[in-house]
Amino acid sequence: MLSEFFYNNKNKLILAGVLAILMIVLAVFYRMNGMKDKAVIKEFSTNEVKILSSDELKKILPAKIDSIASLFGIRKEWISDANNSEVVKSVKGKTDKKNDAKSDKKTKPVLNDALWFAKNIQIPKDVSTAELNLEIKSSLAEYDFDSRANEDPRSGNLMINIFNKKDSSSKTLAFVNLEFSDKIKRDAADVCLIINNVENIPLPQLEKMLLLPDKYSVVLPDMVARIDAQTVVLDTKRDYVLFMDIGTEEDLLSEFKKDMSQKELKSKVRTTCYEYDKASAVIILNPKKIHPMETDVLMEFSKYNLKAYKDTILIKFVSEEKSVKKINAFFSDIQTRSQKGAKSMIYLVDFNNDDINSFRNESYKLKRKGFKFYNFTEIMKKRAKNPETEIKQEITG
Repeated sequence: MLSEFFYNNKNKLILAGVLAILMIVLAVFYRMNGMKDKAVIKEFSTNEVKILSSDELKKILPAKIDSIASLFGIRKEWISDANNSEVVKSVKGKTDKKNDAKSDKKTKPVLNDALWFAKNIQIPKDVSTAELNLEIKSSLAEYDFDSRANEDPRSGNLMINIFNKKDSSSKTLAFVNLEFSDKIKRDAADVCLIINNVENIPLPQLEKMLLLPDKYSVVLPDMVARIDAQTVVLDTKRDYVLFMDIGTEEDLLSEFKKDMSQKELKSKVRTTCYEYDKASAVIILNPKKIHPMETDVLMEFSKYNLKAYKDTILIKFVSEEKSVKKINAFFSDIQTRSQKGAKSMIYLVDFNNDDINSFRNESYKLKRKGFKFYNFTEIMKKRAKNPETEIKQEITG
């Protein structure tokens, strides 16, 4: 009996000890979990919606809209304050079409004093209202605002009504009217990249790079020195150009020499055209300015489908920067030339695999401004249809 008493007490003590340990573990876990939750809340709070007063928002939101418009190459002079007029007319959208016969309330002018701001933005025909609207909508979310867009089915113009998310009635506090105009054009251009020295890129990276969907051309590596790199270019069917040099007898690597006979010259051109019939062009390099020979070579190539051009057709971009900085410098050069009037530019660049990746990640900034990228074959076809006066090419970087 006594042993049973001690036995029961022993079990109770063990059970009590287990329960005590379990409570300690739970307490520690709860505390750690609470600290984790606080950390998450704290971290989330750094990205919370910006809380600003109405007066602050009335200044910030219009400026934000203007800033977004500039990202799409829209000039300041194309943006006007609709509140300068006595009334602001709303644009009938697809959602209003069914209600036209019932009432004209939805199409009545909106009074100025009911709006924080009202903007009319003229946009060129090649601007995507969908992308511009999405950018505006995303930016408004930072301030706990939202927008609703109505499109005019005939013109494609877009009326963007802006309201506070906290307002259950979604009352319009401001609007932006995107209006197409065929009288304005952005400072944009057609751009072609020709990548030089691709033989310096490791073959696995080169093959992967050449198989990307992005539009650009490459200089075909020398057949004798880098047959492996040349094979990769040809196998991937990447658009390519040939570089051929004019020199003297002392220039052993020159394809065309100053004292070459007409028979030799013609034979060289004919052989090149047959062996590289898939090339998009031949670029003639003439560092010693042997112009009579250059004229003869260009004339002979003109008899064949494979056309030849002087290297002055190229903008030779050189930069000591790397990766993103190099690409930003490149884009800056493109935009500067475009602002000076250039509409079609062919760049010779020395990009490696990292540079191409940076280019791919950043090129949307130029594309949304209206710049278009082509390979050499495509851009020369465009030039043939729409010849432009080009700015003198030079080495930049």
